[in-house]
Amino acid sequence: MWREVDDKVTWNDAVSVQPNARFLQSWEWGEFQESLGRAVKRLSWNDEVLVQAIKMPLPLSNHYWYIPHGPLLSKSAPGWQDELKETLNDGALFVRVDPVNDFVIKGARIMRATQPQCTRILDLSQSEDALKNRMRQKTRYNIRLAEKRGVNISTGSISDFLRLNAETKTRDKFASHPDEYYQNMVASLPKDFIKIYQASYQNTIIASNIIILYGDTATYTHGASSNEHRETMAPYLLHWRIIQELKKQGIRHYDLWGINPADESHRAYKKSWQGISRFKEGFGGAAACYPNSFDVIYNSWLYTMYTFLRKFR
Repeated sequence: MWREVDDKVTWNDAVSVQPNARFLQSWEWGEFQESLGRAVKRLSWNDEVLVQAIKMPLPLSNHYWYIPHGPLLSKSAPGWQDELKETLNDGALFVRVDPVNDFVIKGARIMRATQPQCTRILDLSQSEDALKNRMRQKTRYNIRLAEKRGVNISTGSISDFLRLNAETKTRDKFASHPDEYYQNMVASLPKDFIKIYQASYQNTIIASNIIILYGDTATYTHGASSNEHRETMAPYLLHWRIIQELKKQGIRHYDLWGINPADESHRAYKKSWQGISRFKEGFGGAAACYPNSFDVIYNSWLYTMYTFLRKFR
């Protein structure tokens, strides 16, 4: 039977011992979502399955529930799927699930993932020399080049990230969250949960990365860079200095958060991600892909209208 969990310590203790726990299911991430005006449900099924679901608004007072990198399963627990469908059936059009565990919900429709379906993860328990040896030669060269040219790495600010992000999304033609999203992220998440690092050249900030720390994993969630001084290869040194700092803190994994799957026919493959995928692959590590995302549909007619109209956005 599903029950709501309303205690932060109880929730985080339960989530932290799950083998596939990710920051998107943490209490802190739920608080950030609430700061954006979204309701959050934290549910436990017999202490065996955990779900943090976010209520996402739709036009005309409609909504859907979104479960990022969940549900979390501590063991095989048959029967929870149907009860979850009923628990979240509060007038929602559908439930969208980006799973990290492989399971089936009857009648679900496979969809393109909201979160990156494939990622690249570095094992930071290795020595710095071992990590560098697993990088591509070009990546090592660009790190040395940035060092030689005097690129400086330090902690950063959200205002500088936003300035660089505006340049990046214009240059690379990609959609981005509004500034308020990032500002709320920094304001609502604890200081030990989120870090911003930046690269400077000749006293000008030219690259900035947002890192989320949860458990033994640091995740590179957002990056931005200037149109100026691109010849300095600052983003390469920025990541390397972040890796060095994470190792000092005892972080075991560095998740580079989002690459293309190896198979170009995969539904998650994006031509626009080819460059960033090559960049991340240059740092070595191991590729990992999550199971297919899916929607559990409550109102077929409105859901069909919703998916049709989204094609024109």
